[in-house]
Amino acid sequence: MKMSLGTHFILLISLIFSSFSYAEKLVVSYAGFSFSGNYIDKDVGIRFTENILEKSSGSLNVISKSLLDEIQKSSPKHFDLSFDYADLDEGNAKAIVMAVTLDNEYYFREFEPLTKTYINNVQMFFQIMFYNFNTKRLIASIPYDVTMPFLTKEEISEQQITDEIEKFYTVGLKSADDGVVINAFTQVRKILNDYQLKDKYKFRIGVRSITVEDKAKAHIPEIFLKNPSAFENILAQSFAGRLAAHNDVALVPYTEGMAIGGAMKQQFVNSDTIYDIALPQPEYVIDLTLRGYKKKLAKTSAVENLFWWASFINVRISQPDLNKVYLDEKLKNLLKKKIPAQITEIDDWYKFYMSTIQLFDRFGQNVSNPNGAWTKKASKNKELFSNLKGLDPLLRKLR
Repeated sequence: MKMSLGTHFILLISLIFSSFSYAEKLVVSYAGFSFSGNYIDKDVGIRFTENILEKSSGSLNVISKSLLDEIQKSSPKHFDLSFDYADLDEGNAKAIVMAVTLDNEYYFREFEPLTKTYINNVQMFFQIMFYNFNTKRLIASIPYDVTMPFLTKEEISEQQITDEIEKFYTVGLKSADDGVVINAFTQVRKILNDYQLKDKYKFRIGVRSITVEDKAKAHIPEIFLKNPSAFENILAQSFAGRLAAHNDVALVPYTEGMAIGGAMKQQFVNSDTIYDIALPQPEYVIDLTLRGYKKKLAKTSAVENLFWWASFINVRISQPDLNKVYLDEKLKNLLKKKIPAQITEIDDWYKFYMSTIQLFDRFGQNVSNPNGAWTKKASKNKELFSNLKGLDPLLRKLR
């Protein structure tokens, strides 16, 4: 039987669409929990988690087990997960490895004199990293951080902090918003479910530099003044995590002290080997400046005082090879809080820090969907709204 030219054409189109329909998903091999950063300094940046791991017994430590349990509950729509643990020394060049890495953890507290209560917070900075199995070259990195709050009536010890963090890893905490139990890795499951992983990315973005000016240093705790790189990493990770979360983009990790596009060291908890993960050179870079902090008594009465804790930053997004600037804006944020009049000693740093995190979050929300009310509060520049709208083509390239 002879087929007409039209029939041949329809058959050809059907075969093409059929091949697209049955295109195989990327297969990602789960590699486990690891530490990452320029230098593996467990005694400083991740000492609480390291203490938990040191007392763990069995083939799978409690943190790795918690992570594995959470990831096994995930249902990625855009790639397949394999739980045959990857052998990083004997890989397949086509395979993709995924690891969840801990970069940093930061404990801070504030004393509430009226209730005689300590407000404790632990902030933990993670990255979900996808990289080539054989070449150890990064494909994509999704930063995220979690905050673990808890109250105590007494100032607590390092061991008590460690115990609380272990509970967060394993048992979890009830969310104040909806009562749902969350742990350090709950967000990983949500990210994996919807993340559209590619084996190659044409365009990338990353934080290139962090600058802390003198007006900010005047309010920063001594622990960070003595170790500025730790604070710069916290700023970079906080900013990048919120930008990624609100805009569905992967970022090249910030590597303090190295040229962007260099390498990041990674060590898995079940291995003594330290791997160098090659980082790609991003086409677009972010230069973040912490310009300063300012406290203001906005309103006073015999009962209470209203204070403002203001944070000021500058965000610059550019394309170095073309010497093109997409955004260069000075932004501010006010954290407002009423304090009983009888309280005279206030922990200003906690308020300044939360004001900064809040500013990062609101910037991330407004990058792809600017809100006129926010842009008017955040900047004196009347063009901020239209400048943010102008980032749409760039964001589309990064997704």
